[in-house]
Amino acid sequence: MNYKETIDWLEKIPTSFDSNYNNYELKLNSIKSFLDFLENPQDNLKIIHVGGTNGKGSTCHIISSILQEHGFSTGIFSSPHIYDFKERIKINSNYIDENFIVDFVNDNYEYILKSDLSFFEISFAISLCYFRLKKPEYSIIEVGLGGRLDATNIIKPLISIITNIGFDHKKFLGNNLVDIAKEKAGIIKNGVPVIIGESNTVLNNIFESTALRNNSKIYYANKTNKIYETDLNGSYQNKNINTAVLAINNIFSFKINEAKTLNGIKNVKKNTNLIGRWQTIKNDPKIIFDIAHNVNSLELIFKELESIKSEIKVVFGTLDKIDQLKCLEIFPKTIKYYLCSPKTKRAMQVSKLSQKADKLKINYKSFNSVKSAYNNAVMDSSSDDVIVVTGSTYLFSEIKP
Repeated sequence: MNYKETIDWLEKIPTSFDSNYNNYELKLNSIKSFLDFLENPQDNLKIIHVGGTNGKGSTCHIISSILQEHGFSTGIFSSPHIYDFKERIKINSNYIDENFIVDFVNDNYEYILKSDLSFFEISFAISLCYFRLKKPEYSIIEVGLGGRLDATNIIKPLISIITNIGFDHKKFLGNNLVDIAKEKAGIIKNGVPVIIGESNTVLNNIFESTALRNNSKIYYANKTNKIYETDLNGSYQNKNINTAVLAINNIFSFKINEAKTLNGIKNVKKNTNLIGRWQTIKNDPKIIFDIAHNVNSLELIFKELESIKSEIKVVFGTLDKIDQLKCLEIFPKTIKYYLCSPKTKRAMQVSKLSQKADKLKINYKSFNSVKSAYNNAVMDSSSDDVIVVTGSTYLFSEIKP
């Protein structure tokens, strides 16, 4: 198989899940067996483990940028990708080599075919094998879903990070924040310090009792809220930066150089090739991509838009998950929406979005494709307007700039 055929095959393996997440199970036995078969590539890697509901990917990249400015090479495994599978696995700003992915799948084709591995588990295994080969000095691993039973939780990190707790993936993690926090707290390991990005009086007890059981020191990032100069757009990134800085300080203590840390924060996109976070992809009119995909992250988007005086239009499409229609309940009535359905079997149909929008009396138009929604938003805009594309990463690949 060539690269395209390899990725197509991976995305269609029998254990891939449908719109109701059937055939998907949170478990550790499959990935443990696979990594044993691969001679445990995670061994001897210096790992930073990043979980939470929102901000995981940004936090991974901020940490990587700071470490790079200190002269360290870093591997990053994050998800999902926006345009290309290779975005998931990087050394510094360089994506994984296509040939490595093709060779990995061809070499392990028979094993994968006979196993019940998921797409995410295979992706994670590829990253570990790549990092074993390339030997970055630090490997930053983003949790996929939850924590306790996420495939990435087989690692023993130098430090664990939980950015925040919000509602997402209720089918697997629970219907309330306490249950979700318990799942996320599952990445706290024995003797490994943990950073909590956002303090919460109710949830802190869960983190502290888990840390106590594991003899782990716990630190709260939002006890200091320093404002940093950064190339990351969106004021919400400041929480992620403070979380990353606290994590770095707890790994290296006195070895940290403040000037290099500040340079790392200033040059996140340059050093790591981070995309899809409040990313301006065009001007005249200004078009912004952001991968916000749940109520909590969309609240941050709309807060960001409050300071914009121009007319705003939002292109929105999403996956069909439990309570995902609640996203529309926080849509400001002053904005015009272009609703659509991305090309994936897990997408929420635009008719379902339209019915909810009608009930809420939201000002919207609906479209059968992402591209037509996007093109109409552009046609309806003057050069001074602002268009935000958000709701699911699947939207961006269909209107790749």
